[in-house]
Amino acid sequence: MRGTLRVDAGEGPLRAQHDRLMRTALRRGDGDPEAALEGAALEGDYRPETLAYARGAWLERMRREHHSAAVFSQMLPQLMDAGATLDTKTAVLRMAMEELRHAGLCGGVVSLLGAEPSLETELMPAPLPLHEKATPRERALRNVLFVGVNETIAVALLTEERELTREPAIAAVLEQLVADEVGHAKLGWTYLAETWPTLDAAQRARTDAYLPYAFAYLEESLMGPIARLRYDDARRDELNALGLPAPQDLRELFYAAMQQAVLAPLDAQGLAASEGWAARAATRAR
Repeated sequence: MRGTLRVDAGEGPLRAQHDRLMRTALRRGDGDPEAALEGAALEGDYRPETLAYARGAWLERMRREHHSAAVFSQMLPQLMDAGATLDTKTAVLRMAMEELRHAGLCGGVVSLLGAEPSLETELMPAPLPLHEKATPRERALRNVLFVGVNETIAVALLTEERELTREPAIAAVLEQLVADEVGHAKLGWTYLAETWPTLDAAQRARTDAYLPYAFAYLEESLMGPIARLRYDDARRDELNALGLPAPQDLRELFYAAMQQAVLAPLDAQGLAASEGWAARAATRAR
């Protein structure tokens, strides 16, 4: 259902519990990005068109992070069906909470940029694929692996963004996001290492056959919206200060991360990842 997505914490009786979770269970290191955002103001001067792009980019990130919380939550039943260990199931629930926190932090950046952190969108993302011809273990592996690949790419992009930004409050947000997304990416790789050796030849072949479709979807969802955008050096510098690579740099980072941080490690695990990446274009014609 479409509606207005807002990410404020609310002021009801559950607010104290929410704040306690932020300070304890979801805390990593000594940083406090919520405090960094509170009362913050931009230190640099930016052109209106740069701010407009940055607001849109951080709003989109807010939406994606909020939707990711549902993705992690939906993985729990599939992991249960696959007989996953308790630590894996606990981890995905923590990660769902972290994604909700990320949505709130991204909304804080939108406010810092001078806009209202709300947008009209589908409030609920599409359900996780059921892969009905797959066994429960294959199904869970495909979805956990896809999320792990997505988060691996996110780590590469966020790390670069953290290095580029010159706004302290945004840097504090990116520091938190990087720390959390490293753990999210690790989930996919850990579950792959545990599960892949237990699959038989037919199950592995079906998983390999899934990869071109997964890669095509990932590329289109992340790169499609910015495929034709390119900004000059002046706007690039302003975007960098606000924690955002220029679109042309984002594309370069994405494809480098796919080759180095995704395809090569998957190939090393025994999956036909490079072949799947090369075959992804053919899936769009079907």
